[in-house]
Amino acid sequence: MPEHILSGIKSIVALNLRKDGKLQREIADYLEMDRSIVSHYLHGRYPSRKVIEVSEKIVKLPMELSIPIISSLSDNKQLTKKLINSLYDIAIIYKSNACIGCGKCLECPYGAVNNTDNIGISIDHQACVLCGDCIDECPVSAIRFKSTGKLKFELISQDFDQP
Repeated sequence: MPEHILSGIKSIVALNLRKDGKLQREIADYLEMDRSIVSHYLHGRYPSRKVIEVSEKIVKLPMELSIPIISSLSDNKQLTKKLINSLYDIAIIYKSNACIGCGKCLECPYGAVNNTDNIGISIDHQACVLCGDCIDECPVSAIRFKSTGKLKFELISQDFDQP
């Protein structure tokens, strides 16, 4: 089932990239997939309407809920980072004045959170895959997702014919 939801989210991203003027080849390269599957996405042949509707419900959830779900759908964290960046105007921010120096966030499996000379941390945004693990680990919410609050995509289920 996760692979179906991942396909639904890829389809939302593909259709929005197409609306932004990207070519099918560029979309396939960006999503790291075969052009024929992108063609199915762009012409509404795959995934099913129900998968699209569920995927849209996920991406419309508050970011704190939707991003970990999207991140969990694939072991390819660079791909999920691309999907998340395509859907939301987002970054992970750190508030040093809230940090208590517990170090729980330093357990980042991607090496994106590092100790600084004083009692703080730094976030390597290149290494960060936007999984949100550091946010979950922080007991005082010193690390958070920051967004403009605007979604960077249009919903697509209305583009499908009613059954």
